[in-house]
Amino acid sequence: MGTSTSGAGLTGAAAAMRDVNTDSTRTTRTGTSEREEQIPIVEEQINIGKRTVERGGVRVRSYVVETPVEEQVRLRDETVTVERRPGGVVEGSTDVPADAFRERTIEVTETDEEAVVSKTAHVRETVVVRKDVEERAQSVRDTVRRTEVEIEDTRDENLHDRRTDRTDDVTR
Repeated sequence: MGTSTSGAGLTGAAAAMRDVNTDSTRTTRTGTSEREEQIPIVEEQINIGKRTVERGGVRVRSYVVETPVEEQVRLRDETVTVERRPGGVVEGSTDVPADAFRERTIEVTETDEEAVVSKTAHVRETVVVRKDVEERAQSVRDTVRRTEVEIEDTRDENLHDRRTDRTDDVTR
């Protein structure tokens, strides 16, 4: 990975930071000769939600099936017969009836029976489609990341003290 160096003739602390690995660091340069390195401390947070997922289903389709049916039924047919008999015999009597010369009309109606089909529908069974909803608890596992910083002071305490002493001498 890369190292960051800037400018020539760096002095003091800037020269010490010149060879610092700056992967994932942001360098801010001000108008002066100071150099500042920043390391963002980042932490992930996990948000667990839920979404609806289609898992298939059931399709119930009703349709009509026609089945031929045949049954026997006895039907009655009437037939009118007109018959002429010889002689003057009227059903066992030889006498001429008194109203023999009167006008008359006799009507006899023939009737037949014919099959009549009527249908009635009744509910034989019912198909019910419904959804049952159950809830369950599910444990969700994942990993979150965070940046941690470990600071190690590698300054030589004697060198630090000497610098302080020297600074004190100069300011006196």
